[in-house]
Amino acid sequence: MDTINSIQKAIDFIEDNICNELSTEAIAGQAYMSGFHFHRIFSVVCGVSVGEYIRSRRLTLAGLEIQYSDAKITDIAYKYGYESPESFSRAFTRFHGVSPMTARSQNGKLRSFVKISVQSVLGGNRMIQGLQQRGYTVKENGAIYYTKDMDKTAKWFEDVLGWYAGIDERNESGDGVYGCLMPWPIEIHNMTLVPFNGFHMFRGEPTTQIVAFMRVDSIDNLHAHVKKNGWTQISEITTQHWGGRECTVTTIDGCTMRFFQLENVKIFL
Repeated sequence: MDTINSIQKAIDFIEDNICNELSTEAIAGQAYMSGFHFHRIFSVVCGVSVGEYIRSRRLTLAGLEIQYSDAKITDIAYKYGYESPESFSRAFTRFHGVSPMTARSQNGKLRSFVKISVQSVLGGNRMIQGLQQRGYTVKENGAIYYTKDMDKTAKWFEDVLGWYAGIDERNESGDGVYGCLMPWPIEIHNMTLVPFNGFHMFRGEPTTQIVAFMRVDSIDNLHAHVKKNGWTQISEITTQHWGGRECTVTTIDGCTMRFFQLENVKIFL
């Protein structure tokens, strides 16, 4: 994603200027975002706030200099942005568990907070891995879906289409009465990187008619993904007269979902 690359660019900027004054506006500007928006996305993607990241990196580098250089501790404190040796000592002790003087004299093992690589962080995230394995994204949608068994339907969407389901409300019997079915994880929606383009799921009688006509970016990958997951109620991909390519999937509730990919679309004026 471009957003992920932008966050990495901001992290690189922090690292290049770790000993300089770093303003929120300057860092967020590297990612072409507002400060508020950048803070939210950075925290979700990296697992720490921007301020915590900067503080941890400075104290990690300061610890290395204390152990492996002859620089005065006071000079190191000022170098990494602390206004006094006392404030530096307090922060250093909280982070490393020992004072700067103890760290220098005993040369013991200190805490280390390495530079974040966003791709490495997300590469180990099962949420992102699932998106990569799925191989397609939904571009347009936003419909209402009725089902009598919300848990069963949610599991079908997760297992067959690789979507993400959440049941937000249940009745006194424990039956789901409202939930959401989304082609993107809720964390990404919360970051407002993409609009809501899934289904609002309600308890009710399923319809056998078309419940959605959705644009995807790789219909071949969608088709292969559904087949690989053992669901046979999917049509072959056909090219329509208007230039798009389509296939339909019949859900576990008997509803019809039509998917299309725009290619050589004819425009009539």
